[in-house]
Amino acid sequence: MSSKSMDLDDHQELLRQAAVSPARVLRLINGRLYSAEPEEKWSAVRALGALAARPGLLSDEKLSELLRRYFWALNSESGAVPFGLPEAIGELLAVRPALQPDFLPLLCSLAHQPDVFQTGPILRGVLWALGRIGPPAAGADPKALEAVAATAREHPDDEMRRMAAWALARMQPEESQPPPLKLDAPPRRS
Repeated sequence: MSSKSMDLDDHQELLRQAAVSPARVLRLINGRLYSAEPEEKWSAVRALGALAARPGLLSDEKLSELLRRYFWALNSESGAVPFGLPEAIGELLAVRPALQPDFLPLLCSLAHQPDVFQTGPILRGVLWALGRIGPPAAGADPKALEAVAATAREHPDDEMRRMAAWALARMQPEESQPPPLKLDAPPRRS
C-alpha cells in the first residue's frame, strides 16, 4: 500500500506498515498533522496515538525527539504553521505518561506564559491537549489550570470558551468531579 493512499484511521494496517517501516509511517502522519483540514489533522492525531501506545514500535527516545521537534515548530522562530501539533503533543503525553515529566511543563506553559502564549487554532489545540492529559496537567503547572479557567470564563470566542470549559473539567482531580450520570435508568420521581 502506498503511503499516499494509506488510511490513517485503519490502525491495524497502520501498525502493520509501521512494523516494517516506522519512519515512513511517521513521515506520513507528521505531514498530515500540519493540515488545515480538521478531519485529516484528527486522523493523524489518532494514528500517532495508536503508534505511540506500542513502545515496541516507537521508543521513548524516538518520541522524545519527536516531541522536541513539535515544540520547536510551535516556536514563532520556526516559521511553521503548526496545525495539529498541540493535539499531537497531548495525545503522545496521554498515551505515554513516562514522557510527562520532561514535556508536560512545556505544554502547560503554552497556556499562560506571555512569551509563548498561543491564540486561535493553536490555543484551541493546547486546551484540547491539556484536557486530553487531564489531572496530571493541572498538577504539573497550577498556573495552566488558572489560565484554562480564565479562558473558559472570559475568552471572547464561544468555541474557545467551550473548549476551555471541557479541558477544565477534564483537568480536575477525579475526586472533585461530579459522578457520571447513569443513563440506564430513568430518574426517580419523588
